Amino acid sequence: MSDRDPEPELSPDQVRQASAIARQTMSPFCPGRTLADCPSEFATEWRRDIRQMIAEGRSPAEVQAELERRAGANLSGSPARDTSYWVPAAFALLGVGALAAIFVRLRRAAPERPTQGPPAGEAGSDRDPQSSDTAPSAAQSAGTALPTNTAQPVDDARLEAELAAEGDEDR
Repeated sequence: MSDRDPEPELSPDQVRQASAIARQTMSPFCPGRTLADCPSEFATEWRRDIRQMIAEGRSPAEVQAELERRAGANLSGSPARDTSYWVPAAFALLGVGALAAIFVRLRRAAPERPTQGPPAGEAGSDRDPQSSDTAPSAAQSAGTALPTNTAQPVDDARLEAELAAEGDEDR
């Protein structure tokens, strides 16, 4: 469109459409700004062209396509339509896969804990607490005494009797 062409007469609805297109279209002349915000004389010319195309009866999609054809780039300000969904989904899947690999590796690296049966000397134990099924350890052969489990099972009746006796002594 040349500078000599008169400004087309637009209805209020057409003015709203042209303004909306200019607000939604990124300016190729002012990086980071829309055509509506760009002070460039080229952006001013494109805004006139938008109004002209709307006056001719073109749809907003057709006007947007024409502007993108002129610029040779996507001017919508959003990611390319074909990658807007699969890129975040791919990163999410990669993250889940990495976490799964980490958990599997940690699970394999964890040492297996031996299962413990009842302590020696308790009911259900057929081992003698003094006997050893294995060879003496280095500390035992060197004569070093190893601590043993000397805890006695708690007799509730005896404990209650002792507590009652202490209570009588305090009076």
